[in-house]
Amino acid sequence: MPLEAFATVDDLEARTLRDLTDVERQHAPRLLADASNLIRMTAGYQQISRVVDDTVLLRGSGTHVLVLPQRPVAGVASVAGLTTAQWQWDGGERLTRLDGRCWTGAVTLTYTHGYLPEETAYQVAATVACDAVKRLFLNPDMIRQRSIDDYSETLTDARATLLAGEEDTIRKAFAVSSWGVSG
Repeated sequence: MPLEAFATVDDLEARTLRDLTDVERQHAPRLLADASNLIRMTAGYQQISRVVDDTVLLRGSGTHVLVLPQRPVAGVASVAGLTTAQWQWDGGERLTRLDGRCWTGAVTLTYTHGYLPEETAYQVAATVACDAVKRLFLNPDMIRQRSIDDYSETLTDARATLLAGEEDTIRKAFAVSSWGVSG
């Protein structure tokens, strides 16, 4: 299931402070989706968008602590085959076994994670997505530099990529240091 773009065409217009042309409006949804995917990739494949009751299959860590892969965790509903007396969620990203056993084998759990669209972190992602698309609209031929006589102009890179500062912002806001499980 493809994830939604962080911004809509109307958001893009509001953030670029101009009306989009018909051609730009036609291409904007796909470009916003592409930019959103770049953001998720930069963020260590975090979904960022809120996912309610996501059921995942994780590999057991062999320890009594299991780290959940998507952030932020808003709640843990269940762990297949275990009662709530056998595990505890720390309010962050970790599940701890309380019954003296370790997380081994496949662990299926249901949890809610990610940000709501009105939350600041989500809005940061929306702004970065709009900025990436805006660069492409301002420089559709992806020209890096142009010169006419003694006039020279260097343009912002319009390729389907995030600028270094945007990558830093996304990594700081969303990325995680490790995946899967740890102890």
